[in-house]
Amino acid sequence: MGLIIGTALADRRYVANVKRVKLMRKIVLLTAAALGSSLLAATPSVAQPQLQFGIGPDGRPQVGVRDPQQEERERRERWRERQDAERTRAYEEGRRDARRDERSYGAYGETCRNVTIEEQDRRGRTVVRRIRRCD
Repeated sequence: MGLIIGTALADRRYVANVKRVKLMRKIVLLTAAALGSSLLAATPSVAQPQLQFGIGPDGRPQVGVRDPQQEERERRERWRERQDAERTRAYEEGRRDARRDERSYGAYGETCRNVTIEEQDRRGRTVVRRIRRCD
């Protein structure tokens, strides 16, 4: 049975197809909009609490919730506590900067001294040599 153009049956099928196509367009557009908005909304979710999977100190698997902002605050607080303890130790030892001794490049004893030797080369320029001597 063929459809004759201009008949009522052909018109009904055409209208039904047009409605289906419009409905499919709406579904596709709504899906695209939902995906797009979820991608844009996912960016700030990095700062939200996250699930953390790992292995605990006893070797068993652990699941936990971590908050990156809280971890950052705790890390800063631990750093401040270390700095305060270092300053307190330096003050008690009578030093301005306790870390200065820890940063020294060569660990020389207290009996070492620097000897500066100034000589003139054959062109008449002064050459300075420094020698560290430890007794």
